[in-house]
Amino acid sequence: MYLEARDALKQRNLAEFRTLSRSLDNYVLRDYLTYYDLRSRLSTASSAEVMAFVNANPSIPAAGLLHRRWLRNLGQRRQWQTFRQHYTPSTDASLRCYHLRSLYGTGERERALDATTEIWLQPASQPKACDPLFEIWRQTTRFTENVVWQRFEAALQANERSLARYLQRYLSEPRKSAAEAYYSVHIDPANLLRTRQFNLDTPRYRSLISHGMTRLASRDPKQANKVWPKYKRSHDFDTATAKRVDSAIAVGLAKKENIFPGRAQRGQVTQPDLIEELADVAVEQQNWQQAFYWISQLPSDMQNKSQWQYWSARALQNLSNNNQEEVQTRLSALAKERHYYGFLAARALGLPGEMNAERGWVTATALARIQRHEGLQRAVELFAVGDNINARREWFQALNQLSRDQQILAAQLAQQLGLTAMMIRTANIAEARDHLHLRFPIVFEPQFRQASLRTAVPTPLLMAIARQESAMEASARSSADARGLMQLLPSTARIVARRARL
Repeated sequence: MYLEARDALKQRNLAEFRTLSRSLDNYVLRDYLTYYDLRSRLSTASSAEVMAFVNANPSIPAAGLLHRRWLRNLGQRRQWQTFRQHYTPSTDASLRCYHLRSLYGTGERERALDATTEIWLQPASQPKACDPLFEIWRQTTRFTENVVWQRFEAALQANERSLARYLQRYLSEPRKSAAEAYYSVHIDPANLLRTRQFNLDTPRYRSLISHGMTRLASRDPKQANKVWPKYKRSHDFDTATAKRVDSAIAVGLAKKENIFPGRAQRGQVTQPDLIEELADVAVEQQNWQQAFYWISQLPSDMQNKSQWQYWSARALQNLSNNNQEEVQTRLSALAKERHYYGFLAARALGLPGEMNAERGWVTATALARIQRHEGLQRAVELFAVGDNINARREWFQALNQLSRDQQILAAQLAQQLGLTAMMIRTANIAEARDHLHLRFPIVFEPQFRQASLRTAVPTPLLMAIARQESAMEASARSSADARGLMQLLPSTARIVARRARL
């Protein structure tokens, strides 16, 4: 009957819709019929109708969604008084701009324009809903070249090149020349090798030099290391900026040239993040002496991470035969744990990895109890009628109200209902790390085994890819239009199909 009511609404058979709706007053999804009804007539629904639904259903995610859509519709129609009356603070950029426009349109112009500055400064293009507000704001004294520069610099830091190029039109000399230099250094940091072009010691030039040096350090660290001392002598960089560039050059030299800080410079490397980066590079290059040194310099809490415990043992193993007993001790401890480095340690010792799995048997009574939760009830029924988007919204909102043990029960419920993707995600949210039957289910096994037989790709690898790509959801479809268990794009799927003669 619910589905018939939905169909009647789509066909604008309102008499049948109302009749069916009245028959479903005690049905768990009754309020969703009201939601779809109001959504279909946002432009004509009265404020009283919309707000009555929103206020009566605070626990239904669709109510908040409807409220935001309605507000956006009011903004598009410039119903400022109504918008302002019912607006609640939001992180949605369009709604924030509509709110400021509602303030401006109802007499609070200065307040609206003062608040516009913060939105305009965002280092990315803003929604079209903001354009009328920005147009008025730019005609006021709030729109200054200092503000433009602030956004220009933030845009380049975020690599928003088109926005940075657009903003240059609002600058005059000497800021315009500085902006052009900044942009050229962002595009090609090797321009900094021509030091005479950047000899002005002003905040703007110091900023563009430090930005460009960081980029140059990742591309050509030798040149960066050569020219950076000249800039440090000619420009008054603050300590934090100088350290940041020094760190970028140190990592660049290690990555590109296998040149690590010498004994004389090691004492200057004190930032944990930089030490960890150098340790990471040393491991990648299998430079075991450097790896062992930099791992030993990490703070104790970082050294105790399984990653560095493993690589420290590996470095020790490769440095001297006299340390094999200690290596065995370290690897043996790691091999008892179930994680990537635990499995690597077990393999190094010729041992099977430890799974340490917890089965977590659950009773039918416990499942029935968790299913009585109002939000999960609605979610289950929404899945049943094929409204998966709203079902997921209900499910995840319900999880926020549950204890960890209840969340694990919800994952078990998802398993019982055949909702594999929800089971995996719920178990992860609950941090049920040892419930491997929930986090890594064996599904579609015959199909995976057949694919393995035809391709010689191991079945566990095929399952692992599907678990990572789609959470074992055969109907999964990404925003890029990748589809299915393995999340192939249709174009890629056609190529694969031809090769497999399908």
